[in-house]
Amino acid sequence: MKRFLSISPILIILLLAGCTGNELDQSLIKEDKIELEFFSPKPETEVIFNELIQEFEELHPNVTIKQVIVPEPMTVLKARIARGDIPDLFITYPIEQDYKVRAEKGYLLDLSNEPFIKNIQPTIQNRYLINGKMYGAALTQNAVGVLYNKDHFEELNLSVPNSWNSFVQVLEELKSNGKTALVMPNKDANQASIFNLNLVANEFETSYWEKDEFSIVSDPRWREISEKTLTVLSYVQPNSFEDSYYDVNKKFANGEGSMYIMGTWALTMIEKSNPNLNYGIFPFPATNQIDHNVLGGVDIGFAISADTKHPKEAKALLAFLIKKENAQRISNFEGSISAVKGVTSTHKEGHLIREKIASGQVVNWPNHYWAGGTAAESDFRKYTAQFYYDHNMDVYLENLDKMFNHYSNAK
Repeated sequence: MKRFLSISPILIILLLAGCTGNELDQSLIKEDKIELEFFSPKPETEVIFNELIQEFEELHPNVTIKQVIVPEPMTVLKARIARGDIPDLFITYPIEQDYKVRAEKGYLLDLSNEPFIKNIQPTIQNRYLINGKMYGAALTQNAVGVLYNKDHFEELNLSVPNSWNSFVQVLEELKSNGKTALVMPNKDANQASIFNLNLVANEFETSYWEKDEFSIVSDPRWREISEKTLTVLSYVQPNSFEDSYYDVNKKFANGEGSMYIMGTWALTMIEKSNPNLNYGIFPFPATNQIDHNVLGGVDIGFAISADTKHPKEAKALLAFLIKKENAQRISNFEGSISAVKGVTSTHKEGHLIREKIASGQVVNWPNHYWAGGTAAESDFRKYTAQFYYDHNMDVYLENLDKMFNHYSNAK
């Protein structure tokens, strides 16, 4: 009787590996490797996210995270989602139409019952609610204020303005004493329009954007916003349309401008350019009312694609980033106000902004309510940049009138 040798499947694999060198072993290892794409519109946080990603990868050796940052990121993201090429994870903002549409069409993973959601301040996190479910997770909040050079103010004995009229008076005082009163990144429409959005946010209630028809040309509030814009533009640096966001950060850091209207996301870059800069931040006084609001909203919030092949690993990354100690590091790096419980802002310069927010005097970004989402935002910034350049108020208001009605009719 013949005997047959019984060989286990594991031994077969080992024998094959021996016959073909290490090719089979490497193949099996490669199959175990997982790569996730993290799509971000925020170059200012690229460094800190890369650091945290590296630490996450060390804890999860089979996972590789690829952070992707491109020009015009939200437009690119919208195009990619439309053609089914959705990143595993990406930054998304609550309330805005693009988020709502993606959630309602099933593009986003439901995160409602994930344990890390409980670590986020409910008042911020609840902005992600869609039909009782959450498809995003908030990490940081932003806020817009007026950065000012304390040395310039002390030299001229100027007080921090708390109304629109006193703000204009300070601009005039600075200019008449040979200072560049205000620096603006007018080459960069996305950043330059932040000034204008402050005025819009403080003028219109949320319900205004729910209208089916807009009469912007005949609305005196829009004309007043435009007139205020022209007033401020008369105090900006020469050749402001040649200066990008990064250029203006450096100019303010080097003392080439006395004031700069920008968000908290710029603080780290400015401080790195000049660690010895003596500056502060005060709430932008968009009106003459004492209770004017600070413009701000979720700055970094995450969504996971419903089509990701690796939901477990994607959720693990979010849980890692939202851990208190990691959220604190992000806040320290960027100067942002964290949405995570127990995390405190270490930038003492922003105390006036934080006090406003703590008292409830904060208004969300108006563009988050617009029909048309990213497309409407892009059009608004384009028309605003043109207005900054040509100062033609009538054409500007006509363009906005057509734009808002176009997207409203397309709902």
